[in-house]
Amino acid sequence: MNLLASLAKKSFSWNRSVPSTFLWNPSPIPAAESDASQNSAVMACVFWAMRNAGRATFYVEQNGEQTPHPLTDLLQKPQSKLNPDDRVNLSGREFIGALTYSRLLDGNAYAHKIRNADGLLIALEWIPHTAIQPVPSPHRANQLDSYRLATPAGQIQVPREDILHDRDGLDPAHPALGISRLKSVARHIQTDNQVAAYSQTILSNPIPSLIVSAKSESTRVTQEDAEFIAGKVREATSRDRAGGIIVPTFPAEITPVGFKPDDLAISHLNKLPEERISAVLGIPAVVAGLGAGLDRATYSNIKEAREAATEEFLIPLWQDLADTFTDQLLSEFGNSDGLKVSFSQDRR
Repeated sequence: MNLLASLAKKSFSWNRSVPSTFLWNPSPIPAAESDASQNSAVMACVFWAMRNAGRATFYVEQNGEQTPHPLTDLLQKPQSKLNPDDRVNLSGREFIGALTYSRLLDGNAYAHKIRNADGLLIALEWIPHTAIQPVPSPHRANQLDSYRLATPAGQIQVPREDILHDRDGLDPAHPALGISRLKSVARHIQTDNQVAAYSQTILSNPIPSLIVSAKSESTRVTQEDAEFIAGKVREATSRDRAGGIIVPTFPAEITPVGFKPDDLAISHLNKLPEERISAVLGIPAVVAGLGAGLDRATYSNIKEAREAATEEFLIPLWQDLADTFTDQLLSEFGNSDGLKVSFSQDRR
C-alpha cells in the first residue's frame, strides 16, 4: 500500500473532528488548514516532500559508527512486531512521509508508542495531527501535560510518554508546540485559492455580465420578458452549453460589460503565491513542478534546484527527525549513553 493510500485509510480510523486553526488570520476572512490542504501549490510541495523524505535510512550509532539496536529495526519496520490483524501496513518510508506531511501542514507530527503487556515499546503508529490535541502543563508554558486523542469511540487522554511528538521549530505563542511555516503565507494561499475559484466561475459562466437591450425604441421589454431573456441567455451559454448560440426573437443588442480572463492576467496572479509558498517551505518551485519555476527551467538549473532542495530541506528535516528519535525513543530501550540516531541518504 502506498503512502497516499495509507493516509486515506487512516482518515477513516481516526476521528478528525479536532479543530485545526493553524493559519494566522490577518483579515476577517477565516484562515484554516483546509485552505492549505486544498491548495495545489502547497500540496505539490507537500507531496514532493513526502515522496523524498523516505529516501533516508535511520539507524543507531555509537562513537560515529552504526551499531545493532532494536530502534533501528523499529524505524525501518514500525509495526513488524504487531499481530497481522492490528497492523496498518505502514512501512518505514511511509512512516517518515506521514510525519513529514503533518510537520509541513501543522508544524507538529505525532506517533503513538504501542507497548506490549510488559510496557515495552514494540511499534509506532502515525497519528494525524488533526486527531490529536496537546494539553499544556498548568505549571510551565513550554511543557505539555498530556494529549487528547480523538477516536471513533470518543476522546481519550494519552500520557505524554506514550506519544512521539516531532516539532518544526517553536511557536512563540505556544512554546511547547512547533510552528507551521504556512502561517506567514496565509494571505497568499487564500489569494491563490480565490484565483482558482474565479477561473472556475469564468469557465462555468463564460459571459460574466451582459446587457441585453432592445435595438429600437418601438420594442418594449417588460420585467417578465427581461427575466425570461436572462434565463435563456444563461441556459444557452453556461456550463456544458458554453459557446452556445443566442437567437433573439426581437431586434436586440447584446453588450458585454465583464472582464476577459486575459485582462486580469490570472497566470501572473498565480506566480507570486507559488513563489512565496515554495520559499517558506524551503522547496524550490521548479522541483515541485510549479509554473513559477518552470518558466525559467533548464536541465542544468533543475539539477541544481534538486541539490538545493536536498541540502536546504531534506537534510535539515532528516536531522530534526533523528534528534527527535534520539530524545524520545532511544531511552525506551534502556541505557542510551553514547548512542544517538543518525541517517544515511538512499541514493536510489
